[in-house]
Amino acid sequence: MYRKSTGGLWLEIVLFTVSSLFLYHTGMGIGLFLIPLQVVASRRGIQALVAASGVFLAVFLAIRLFPFVQSGGTSSPDILVAVEIGFVLVLLVGIVIVNFPFRGRPRTLVMLLSAAAVAAVVAIPAALLLPGYAPFQQSMTKLFVDVSKALSGVISSADVVAGSLFASLLVPAKLQELTQSYILRSFVADIIVLLSFSWWAGQASAARTSALFGVRAAFRFAAFRLEGWYLWPLIFSGALILADLFFGISFWAYAAWNVGLVMLFLYGLQGMAILRFLFEKHGVPRILWLLLIAALVVLAASPRAGLFVILVVPLLGVSENWIRLRVPRSAAPTEES
Repeated sequence: MYRKSTGGLWLEIVLFTVSSLFLYHTGMGIGLFLIPLQVVASRRGIQALVAASGVFLAVFLAIRLFPFVQSGGTSSPDILVAVEIGFVLVLLVGIVIVNFPFRGRPRTLVMLLSAAAVAAVVAIPAALLLPGYAPFQQSMTKLFVDVSKALSGVISSADVVAGSLFASLLVPAKLQELTQSYILRSFVADIIVLLSFSWWAGQASAARTSALFGVRAAFRFAAFRLEGWYLWPLIFSGALILADLFFGISFWAYAAWNVGLVMLFLYGLQGMAILRFLFEKHGVPRILWLLLIAALVVLAASPRAGLFVILVVPLLGVSENWIRLRVPRSAAPTEES
C-alpha cells in the first residue's frame, strides 16, 4: 500500500476528517459522513482509519460538550446528546470493523453483517432502558412537538388532500409512536445500509486515484451474489413478520423485522447486480443504468409504487437460487448453434 511521509499522512487524515465533520453537520450529510473516513482506510489502511476516527470523535465530543463546559458544570448534557454520541460511536466502530484486516479475512459482506450485529447488541440495553427513562421521554416529547409544528408550517392549509393524509402525523404523540416503532424495527437494517453505502462509495472514490495511491477497485457490483443459505433467514424472518402482523409476537417482532429488512436489502442488491450484469453484457450505456437507478428511487418513494419496487427487485435476486440469470456472453449459445 502506498505510503508517504508522516506529515503528509496526518495532513491527509486531518483534511478527510474535516470533510467528514462538515458532512455530518450539514443535516442530510449525516448519511455521507463515513465516506471520507472510508477513503482514508482504502488509501492508508486500518491504522490511519483508527486515527481519523479518533480525531473525528474528539472534535465531535468537543462540539457537543462545549455548552456544558462553558456553563461551568451548572448544566448537564441533554439525554438526546448522549444518545447521538452513542450512535456516532457505534458507526465509527462499525466502519473500523468492516475494514479490520483479520488474518484470513472473511468476505466484506460478513464484516458488514458483523458490524451490524455489534451495533444491535449495543443497542439492546438502550432499547430496553430508554423508554422508561423519564428525562428521555420528556426530551423526545419536546422534540416531536417542535417537529410537528415545523410540519404544520410546511403543509399548506389550502391543500386539503395533503392535510387529511398527514393529519395523524401532525399529532406529536402519534408521530413519536410511529418514529420509535420504525427505529426499533429497522435499526440494524439502517446501520448495514449506511455502512455498505459508505464502504462502497469510499472504495470507489479511493480507486479513482489508483495511479497515485496504488488503490485498486476490489469490488465489481455485477458480480455480487449471495450464497444459497442466505435464503433461510429471509424465509424465517418473513414468517415471523407475518405472524406479528396477524397475531403479534411482542419482543421477537423487532428481531424479525430487523433481520427481514436486512435480508430484503441484500437480495435487493443481488437483484440490482443481476440487472447491472445484463446491462454490461449487452453493452447498455452507463447513463441508462443511472437513469434506471433514479427511476427506481423515485418509484420507491411513491406510496403506491414503492411497495412494488421494494418487493420485486429482491424477488429478482431470490429467483437466482433456482434460475441462472447471469450467463457470460462467452458461455451463451450463438444464433448459429
